[in-house]
Amino acid sequence: MEFSHNLQMHALPQASPYIIRRFWGIIHKRLLKFSKFYCHWSGAQFSNQIMQLPFGLVLKWSDGTRVEEVLAMEAARKAGMPVPRVIFYGEHPDSPHALVSILMTRLPGHELGTVYETLDAAEQETILQEMDAYISSMRKWKSPWGEQRICSLSGTSIRSVRVPFHSMGPFDTEDQMNDYLLYPQGHHESYYDTEPDFLNLKKRVDVLFSDKHDIVYTHGDLKHHNILVHDGHVSGFIDWESAGWYPEYWDFTTALRYQDEDFWWYDFVLKLGGHRYLVYKDAERALTSLTVDSYAW
Repeated sequence: MEFSHNLQMHALPQASPYIIRRFWGIIHKRLLKFSKFYCHWSGAQFSNQIMQLPFGLVLKWSDGTRVEEVLAMEAARKAGMPVPRVIFYGEHPDSPHALVSILMTRLPGHELGTVYETLDAAEQETILQEMDAYISSMRKWKSPWGEQRICSLSGTSIRSVRVPFHSMGPFDTEDQMNDYLLYPQGHHESYYDTEPDFLNLKKRVDVLFSDKHDIVYTHGDLKHHNILVHDGHVSGFIDWESAGWYPEYWDFTTALRYQDEDFWWYDFVLKLGGHRYLVYKDAERALTSLTVDSYAW
């Protein structure tokens, strides 16, 4: 079966007016309480970040959820990817780490990581080809913000748990992003026993930062728990809070940098395109060593 590698990005979605988002924020607070009752009644496990609701709905209200995630979901869904349909989203200015809540449809299926090894070879290949089609398609999307700008779908900052202070940008050039990623290393030099140890880490990072890369649209958190499968097909590609325009290596090196080579996910990511960026694996690890403490809140 052939899968389209040319899913088109439509006109950029626009955010709802603030007053509408505030209204739904109030409603979503009531739904949080209702979810506790519903889970108790139905026997489902309650989560205060991904809240189960009846009628096939889910309320996401977690750290770092932003309007940018909603817009990224809407863009991916319009392009034809299996993404939850956003019903309404609310704003919570009194909740600094969870400013936005999203009421969305629940997708069928199980996380890829929990079922992959129970699938037959044909099903595994189908899922690989479908994911390749989705990722290849969005890497072709043209940015309205310029070919070099690193930013979210809407041109704003990017939220990612693997960057200093969980947020970066927007940047007009890749060099600006590299400077930002390396900024915390200046506070870590005293951690190393000798200056050569510190300089060796910086030299390893330079393997990555000395190259120039295309800026492509990226999911931002390519993990097997963000892929749902049902009846041998991808039924969900979820968790778009980190989506945006990044250097082309980003999704793959993020997924591979600490992955054991004998785990099936490692080979899966290589086949998706990660093999082109294995040269940066050591540089990614060195960068993490220099800056990891800045990832905490």
